[in-house]
Amino acid sequence: MKKSSDCGYRILLAEDEDLLRWSIQRFFEKRGFAVESVKNGNEGVEKAAGGSYDLLITDLRLGGVDGLEVAAVCREHNPELQTIVITGQGSKESVIAALRQGVWDYVEKPLDLQRLLFTVEKALDKRRMERELVRLSRTDGLTGLYNQRYFYEILKVEMRRARRQNQTLSLILIDVDNFKEYNDLHGHLEGDEILARVALCLKKACRRDVDMAFRYGGDEFVLVLPGAGEPSACNIANRIVQLLEEESIGLSLSIGINEVKRGSEIREAMREADEAMYTAKQFNGNKTVTFSHPG
Repeated sequence: MKKSSDCGYRILLAEDEDLLRWSIQRFFEKRGFAVESVKNGNEGVEKAAGGSYDLLITDLRLGGVDGLEVAAVCREHNPELQTIVITGQGSKESVIAALRQGVWDYVEKPLDLQRLLFTVEKALDKRRMERELVRLSRTDGLTGLYNQRYFYEILKVEMRRARRQNQTLSLILIDVDNFKEYNDLHGHLEGDEILARVALCLKKACRRDVDMAFRYGGDEFVLVLPGAGEPSACNIANRIVQLLEEESIGLSLSIGINEVKRGSEIREAMREADEAMYTAKQFNGNKTVTFSHPG
């Protein structure tokens, strides 16, 4: 297994015994893990609420506070959080209760740090596999973009956020012109290559860590642009066209832009983007049309 610093894993350690907490943290940090430690349950909950952690290591008893309760509250903030419990000998009932509550594993005192390391690595392996499964469920295998199912999840979240924060939100719906004819003439492998190159142009045109690009289906793509009004969306669309021209693939795009109206529902937002894109198709391709100015 790679070191935590290489994989981006973060560990939260909750232990009220100062020497033990220091020993565990130093042991893992020397091995490349990113560890933050707290000495009571309240601090642990605050940390979990304010940060993103992959693993919680908690003592079963934290100065009179139940470590399992702390773990449960932390998982409310992060349902995917893996948990390892440190417990004293002879507390079999507590261990069984911990495992029933979803704790990954436990280690007994006196603590064997090598055993704890092994347990942590196994828990993070599980976290890595879960991450990969989530990624695969959200990603289109051909283009590497997010898929249509995840698009609707994200659009729902972003429309709520825009409404709550009184921000703009735009959609760009894209269709590759004459793609069926190209596919029939050159074959599916060449067609797949075209779609992959278009997807790369979309990624490059997106604002980093802001916009998201999706394969909507077949030769259609869609971008979600949080905080972008119609002018910004048009700039991004122009950038996409420019990048595609630089690729020299011999195909053009029809692009529909919709700045989502306040109070719109998902179906309405997509219908308006689709209308704009359909209008663009009437210009025989390589055209960008906004819903508010279809001419």
